Amino acid sequence: MAVRIVTDSTCDIPHEIAAELNITVVPLTINFGTQSYRDGIDLGADEFYERLAQAKELPTTSQPPPALFEHAYRHLVTQGDVVSIHLSHKFSGTVETARSAARGVAPEQITVVDSGSASMGLGLCVIAAARVARDGGDRDACVAAAEHVAQRLRIAVAFETLEYLRRGGRIGRGRAFLGGLLRLKPIMTIKDGETHPVTRARSRARAIDELFALCTRHQDVTDVVVLHTTTPGDAEQLAQRAREAAPAARVYVGRFGASLGVHGGPGMLGIAIVGDEAPDASA
Repeated sequence: MAVRIVTDSTCDIPHEIAAELNITVVPLTINFGTQSYRDGIDLGADEFYERLAQAKELPTTSQPPPALFEHAYRHLVTQGDVVSIHLSHKFSGTVETARSAARGVAPEQITVVDSGSASMGLGLCVIAAARVARDGGDRDACVAAAEHVAQRLRIAVAFETLEYLRRGGRIGRGRAFLGGLLRLKPIMTIKDGETHPVTRARSRARAIDELFALCTRHQDVTDVVVLHTTTPGDAEQLAQRAREAAPAARVYVGRFGASLGVHGGPGMLGIAIVGDEAPDASA
């Protein structure tokens, strides 16, 4: 029997790829005040970023309720084994909710994986597992594919503004003011399931150059994903540079969903690659 792949909506996998690879995406909830929406279902990216720019208070996101995982698992285990891959437990309790639901449905058929990442870092792990499942691999092979990608991930995200980090309480007002005054573009990465600073660029062009450097800093690049919140032109240009730098790699362009977009706001741009396994001190 086939293996079915499950993830959550923080993966930011484009809908067409999720459909092509038969990936089940369980939505998180986005809360604007008293109004709640299923991420990617009731509220699309365009509307989310429009509302984010106008909101007096930042929206919040909450993990899927256990019933959503239980519903998905009960349906899918009738078709085969399940591999369920989710964002780092250091960002959310989603993976633990998935594990609890799996234990209550069919623990002998479901494996839940903590990707140690988020957004399309998670998405690349999910896509790798889904490709193995499509090609007839068993549950262990799908898990191994996801974990192998997780070990080879490099991620960098450039922020156009510090305002949303300030409003979300991630940085202080003084630091946000100074960053705006100096027009700094902080660049962050995700390592060991947590965000870490990489560097600061003094212009958007320099920030994009820093993101692009990820494609030339590592060997054996097999996959590249470029993500944006509100700047598709910049994303496509960065993707084209990536195609030229790593012609053998699969290059995708996507969009940050609410889980990271709420902290980055307009102009946020990121890149994720799967490259060599040698660890380094940078992204």
